[in-house]
Amino acid sequence: MKFLFFDIECSNGHDICSFGYCLTDDKFKIIKKEDIVINPESRIVLSKKGEEAKIHLAYSQEYFNKQNPFDFYYPKIYKLLMNKKHRLFGHSIQSDFSYLNIACRRYNLPIMELQGYDTQKLHHIIYKTQHIESLEKIAQELDIEKDFIFHKSSEDAHATMLITKRIFEDNDMDINILDSKYKECIVKNNVNSGDYKNKNLHYDEIKLNK
Repeated sequence: MKFLFFDIECSNGHDICSFGYCLTDDKFKIIKKEDIVINPESRIVLSKKGEEAKIHLAYSQEYFNKQNPFDFYYPKIYKLLMNKKHRLFGHSIQSDFSYLNIACRRYNLPIMELQGYDTQKLHHIIYKTQHIESLEKIAQELDIEKDFIFHKSSEDAHATMLITKRIFEDNDMDINILDSKYKECIVKNNVNSGDYKNKNLHYDEIKLNK
């Protein structure tokens, strides 16, 4: 069994511009970490008109435009996510599933039937926080001693891994306890959802505290 921590960034709230992952064994030892940079075939818009963006992506519009579009990387992403030996983890993982559904419909590709663990929800339940929290804030609260480039997909995936590892260690957990005691953190991709219709949503409205 391997753990696949992944994160997706979008150019505008719906068009994928990067897919990053951190693949580990079941002891959280990193096997591979990679940032797949994707041409979103759309302009980067991270804020409402006249407002300053709350986040900044790791690459420029020019750099994104030089990459291949999502359909080029789909086979690789498919193999990573659909591998039965991989357990999927993500911070607000339902958001990432939605972005994948949008991209698959946009490029007329098969939608993936996926299931994974929402680490944002897991943190919220275990530590009984008042609100669900951002990846950066959780890393700070749990004293994760690494400087991350947040909103770079591979870095966010790495941060998600270290947060999960810390939660497991601090609460004497393993994957079996997660499966049996925290079933509400298991998220299935709704392949029949109409999330692809929400293309006019602003980035901050669909990002869901990622």
